[in-house]
Amino acid sequence: MRRQPLFIHISPDWCGQGALTRLFRHNGHAVALEESGRLAEDILYAQATQTAPLTQWSRVQLVTGLYRHTPHWRPPLEAWRSFEWLAVRLPHARFILTTRDLDGWLLDRMVRDKGAVARCYAHHKGCDQNELPRMWESSWRAHLAAVEAYFGDDPRLIRVDIERQKISDLATQLSPLLPMTVLPPDRNWHPPHEETPETALLAQIERTAGGAPDDDYVEDVARFCLQGMSPQPGENAALSAFSCVWDGRDQIRSQKGEPRRMTVTAQPGLGKTAVSFPGRDFKLLRCEAVINDALRVDRPIPLTVDMEDSRWLGSPQGGVMNQPVICHNRRLGAQNVVLWPLPDLHSIGLAGFDPSAKPDQISFEDKQDRIVWRGMISGSQMRDSVKPGPASHVFLRKLAEAGGDPIAREQAWKELKRTSRLNFILRHFDHQDFDLGIVMAWQFRQFADDPLLAPYCKARQPLSFFHGFRYQLYLSGYDHGSNFIPMIDSQSVLLKEEDGWEVFYSGRFKPWKHYIPLARYGADVREKLAWARANPRECKEMSAAARAEVAHLRDPATRRAILGRILDGLAAAG
Repeated sequence: MRRQPLFIHISPDWCGQGALTRLFRHNGHAVALEESGRLAEDILYAQATQTAPLTQWSRVQLVTGLYRHTPHWRPPLEAWRSFEWLAVRLPHARFILTTRDLDGWLLDRMVRDKGAVARCYAHHKGCDQNELPRMWESSWRAHLAAVEAYFGDDPRLIRVDIERQKISDLATQLSPLLPMTVLPPDRNWHPPHEETPETALLAQIERTAGGAPDDDYVEDVARFCLQGMSPQPGENAALSAFSCVWDGRDQIRSQKGEPRRMTVTAQPGLGKTAVSFPGRDFKLLRCEAVINDALRVDRPIPLTVDMEDSRWLGSPQGGVMNQPVICHNRRLGAQNVVLWPLPDLHSIGLAGFDPSAKPDQISFEDKQDRIVWRGMISGSQMRDSVKPGPASHVFLRKLAEAGGDPIAREQAWKELKRTSRLNFILRHFDHQDFDLGIVMAWQFRQFADDPLLAPYCKARQPLSFFHGFRYQLYLSGYDHGSNFIPMIDSQSVLLKEEDGWEVFYSGRFKPWKHYIPLARYGADVREKLAWARANPRECKEMSAAARAEVAHLRDPATRRAILGRILDGLAAAG
């Protein structure tokens, strides 16, 4: 049972949420602020499913920041608009509406947090950022009118004009309801800007918008993604535990028919949005993102989605796929596996797909005449068969479990050395033609200090570091390597292991036209390096052709057209 009143802030971002938080906390009152978007997710999911909201925050006195803007590839959430539903579900709650100068609010939304809010809305709406202020103004005015129409003179609504009222005025206003005897040292409604806001705004709106998509290009990419689609009677086999089946409306279930804690709801001004109960596994959130991709290109059709890594589905080495399933990777020749951009890797704005990223400006001639590579020792034990052996993380766990037992450690190390990436590093680490290094993934970071691995571990480097080398290297991991696009989008030339994995853009990149192919496990890397050194003109031509391809991949309008065309193909197949 709640003992103290609950205050819910029903204004959008940059309307004083930080100042409210400081006031409440300095008076000993618990606050839930943003929670990385989980507050908005919780409320919108509860509203859509008619379940109790905010149960995880039952002991707080202030809930503020009812929005989500990051990561930008997930749609914006505006749970501050759900005041009417919250007022019914939580009849004892009080609601705080903070208002401010419209132009100042619009400017803050455009430039604060390095433009994160604007980037998210533009990505979701499929528009240029300079179109957003008009949309936001209309949305804000509609919200104010709706709040006034619902609450009227209801004392549950507390109005605060932060252009005219001070923090001390609000403290006085709240004190009869909740003690507010202490004022925070920082009594500003907003933090200072990191840079002159007008300068930041100009930098954003001066970005050149892309032209109309090339229809032939869109058709070619979509055709490749749909390749091998041939629906047959029968169920799909071997979908992962993270797969989702969407009915094209509001029901999202597992392959077994069990409801996912995920649904589709309608947001005023933003349209239909897939939203999950907070705390879902990131691989389920990938499925949520695919559904949101379909919604933002206005193609709400039934879909089966499995965004797990290393999908052998539909291939001779994997389970039979009778019905099309959307995946982010597949084996060459797989049947009924439809490719889709991996939301947390391939979305417009992420590394390699960012239209505003600075290009590599170091000419091929001015780069070091060496091969460079950094990465996690993903990959599996090398075998002659198509499907490799156990994954490297299996042997990393064994190494950890060995503790101080020298025999067990040696056995685990022996097995780990037979995994593809580590084996490559051990073979070439000390050679003068290579600059190689392991960068352990966060969940395995402790191994960087292990005496067996530490000599091969190096610091993570920015993209500009790799631009200093003539030869970039792609090594297969558990499936298609995540560094392919950032590495090939440079004035270097890429040496790529041919591994049989495909992703949505693979059909556009050809060996000897865009990159130098390597045999499996990079077995012929030194021979291919010798060829590259003897043929610099061909290397530069491949590099230029590759950069031209990447330019298409990071164009927002082209991406939306590709997604729409893939979904049209799925709909036509039934």
